[in-house]
Amino acid sequence: MFFIILLGFLLRISYIIKPEGMWNDEYVSWYVASTPLFDGFRHEVLRQCHMPLYYIYLKPFAHFSDTILRLTSVIPGVLAIPVMYLIGKEYSKKAGYFAATITSVLSFLVYYSQEVRFYSLLFLFSALALLFTIRYLKDGSKLNLAGYLASLALILFTHIIGVIYVFFSLLYVAYKKKKLRAFVLSVLAIVLLLSPIINNVLRMLPASQWWGQFSYTNILFLFSDYFSPILTNNITAPPVFFYDKSLALWLVVPTLIAFSGMIAGGVNEGKNVGILFVATSTVTVMSLLAATEKLVFITKYSIEILPILILFTALGFVRLKKIGLILLSIFVSFHLAAIFTPNYVTKLKRSEGHKIVGDILNARNSKTIVFTYYEPDRFYRYTNVEDKNLLFISKSNRHLYKDNPAEILDAVSVGESVSVVILDSVSFLDKVPEGANVPEMFLTFSNVKKSLIKRLNSDFKGFKVDKGGYWTVVTAVRFK
Repeated sequence: MFFIILLGFLLRISYIIKPEGMWNDEYVSWYVASTPLFDGFRHEVLRQCHMPLYYIYLKPFAHFSDTILRLTSVIPGVLAIPVMYLIGKEYSKKAGYFAATITSVLSFLVYYSQEVRFYSLLFLFSALALLFTIRYLKDGSKLNLAGYLASLALILFTHIIGVIYVFFSLLYVAYKKKKLRAFVLSVLAIVLLLSPIINNVLRMLPASQWWGQFSYTNILFLFSDYFSPILTNNITAPPVFFYDKSLALWLVVPTLIAFSGMIAGGVNEGKNVGILFVATSTVTVMSLLAATEKLVFITKYSIEILPILILFTALGFVRLKKIGLILLSIFVSFHLAAIFTPNYVTKLKRSEGHKIVGDILNARNSKTIVFTYYEPDRFYRYTNVEDKNLLFISKSNRHLYKDNPAEILDAVSVGESVSVVILDSVSFLDKVPEGANVPEMFLTFSNVKKSLIKRLNSDFKGFKVDKGGYWTVVTAVRFK
């Protein structure tokens, strides 16, 4: 186990220094956590579309470097490895080693062990929930019941969508223990205790879910993201599964190997049908919500079911004996071989990293800065904006500039320099395809970009255009 854990740790700290800095979701995590506890912290937490526990967890580290912040995700990522061993060990020692090995090398988990987000912590809580589910159903001790309920509470206070998993987990356990009354009371208690937070989160959620469209590829990428070294559905999935034929083997082979294990060990194991019910029901509800445009379907949102899938895969490899050991070896080899490719998950660049913009603005040192899409506070960590004139057209005030976005440049005096920050990944449309269902935000900020560029070309000179990742920063001096 020592070497399995060491391998997982080394993978999780490889290339952990990200020169692009944190991208928006990570930056939000830091920004909320860095807010003074008695001076705005509660307000910032309530503005988010996720539950508060992670921001509390991150808070003691908020004033440290980006690398330290990333290490806060490495820690639960590594701790989850021995927890998965304990889960597998409930069936056999070999199953424990197999489950820990899969957890150690799984690229999906390695990636989220470096993000300044709650997913690594959430996987640990989900693994603990599965461990105590199995133990409580075996002997029903009060200690295991307490561990089970505490794990579910940790999930609920970390991830709003985790309520789906928690509901089906409670339903399964109550059915097995013939305590349906306890299930009803538990659900009512959750609703009563968490209703103020959940109501607020549900109110905020639609504003963060505007950009994704559901298709069958989301389901395919769900499993390939979990089990292949190639992550595709981090933000939104391509319209076709084989979007890059050069990656086909990397996408398909490890995923099929994992499926063979799940079918051989998990699905065919009668006593695991209930756990399978929890996983499939969670994914089914998420799919229905995504199909009705209530939720963006991306892999990390269903991370609660991953410990179950890993367990099933490990049990299958054990049942297949020598063939299972060969399959596990091939599976691990794919994930380790990926380290030497440019697509390995810890080498992926944060193309929306805010430090890219911060470095450019520090170099240009314009008197006025115009931010589009994001507000100025998204960049305070990486750039000195003291004594600057900060303007913005963001998601919150975009309707004020609906008719003429370029009017924001009226605030720039003749002879004064301005830097305009453009996020290309939301303002990329030159022309809207006929009949296309394009989210309003893409239309709006593509129009903002075109309007600002046209005004800059008309009234400004001395252009300097800096590009990095998904960012463009245009700096110029007003001459009329």
